[in-house]
Amino acid sequence: MSPFPEDITNSITWKRSLGTQRQEGSIMTAPRFVRNMVMPFKYVQGRGALALVGEHSAALGENAFVVGESVALSLTNKAIRDSLASAGVRLRVFSDSARECTYSAIDRLAKDGTDKGADHVIGVGGGKAMDLAKAVAMKMDVPVVTVGTQCATNADGSHESIVYSDDHEYVADIVLPRNPHAVIEDTDIIAGAPLPFIIQGMGDALACKFEAEAFAKARAKKKDAAVPTVAALALANTCYENLLSKGPKAIEALRKKSISSEVEDIIETVKLISCLAFENTGCALAHALHNGLTKSREVKGQHGEIVAYCTIVQAVYENRPPDQIRQMVTWCRRVGLPTALKDLDSPSGRAIEIAARHVCADDLEMKNMPEEARQEDILRAVKKVEQGNY
Repeated sequence: MSPFPEDITNSITWKRSLGTQRQEGSIMTAPRFVRNMVMPFKYVQGRGALALVGEHSAALGENAFVVGESVALSLTNKAIRDSLASAGVRLRVFSDSARECTYSAIDRLAKDGTDKGADHVIGVGGGKAMDLAKAVAMKMDVPVVTVGTQCATNADGSHESIVYSDDHEYVADIVLPRNPHAVIEDTDIIAGAPLPFIIQGMGDALACKFEAEAFAKARAKKKDAAVPTVAALALANTCYENLLSKGPKAIEALRKKSISSEVEDIIETVKLISCLAFENTGCALAHALHNGLTKSREVKGQHGEIVAYCTIVQAVYENRPPDQIRQMVTWCRRVGLPTALKDLDSPSGRAIEIAARHVCADDLEMKNMPEEARQEDILRAVKKVEQGNY
């Protein structure tokens, strides 16, 4: 059951993967061939950007509610408090308990923020903290500012929150009525995070081009929902080009504890470009297969790592040019992303069958593929990837 009050629930707008508009008690079909683009109001990135939190917070109100992860807030607490104070913003509520985005956590924190008179939320941390802060702000019906502290996720700017159980089982995907007011990415903080985070973020972003193009083909063929903008498809392609051309150099710089122009570009690619691309198109086979593999409980790896492997499978499934697939595989190996099931703890044949069955029968992301998937075709694509038969 959703914890949101009726007036907030009824304001939920697009459910992208189905191309419908959701309201309590009804589903209205979106007009065909309408184009729309959603995005954060402001995106701010750079060294020392954390000092600008107060300025952007003050534009929203005088009483802030900071929600974040304990580690993230231990790194940013003083700078955020100083920035808020200098901008004349009072810190009404401070919570470092953002461990999981659950309905109970959303309920508890929203009540606390409302009771103490907060008029906006500041989310600090990784994906869980971002999703929790955004959902809390939605339930309170106030705006939100997000402050990223690592680069494994593009959740900072999106208008969705993924809700889990206390045991980290997927529960729901909430489509929020608006994107964050401001997204603030301090390069010094993000570059100082463990290196695997940015590698995982690049793995997730790798899927953008392939899923966006599948989404566009599906909408043109099925004529069942809003079509993507030219801008969204261009961003998805730029995302891919940046990853391949700048990703390895960014990783090399970070290993040397250096912040190069490539590091800045890759942070923007993951945090902004991939966010806008996926927000305004949709996920497809790569994420559906990721969901199926995690459902098998035999796969070991973080979200972006699994998605990177599944993107290779989608490219093979689509019969993409072999040179393009080999280029992607070579890039994954160079930056340290999985290219075979052995890199994901060698799940069994049974696990792969469970994943393929999930893709074809249960996963809504497959609505964004132009053709209806067959289990044998998914299994064949996985087999080709495992054999290196591109």
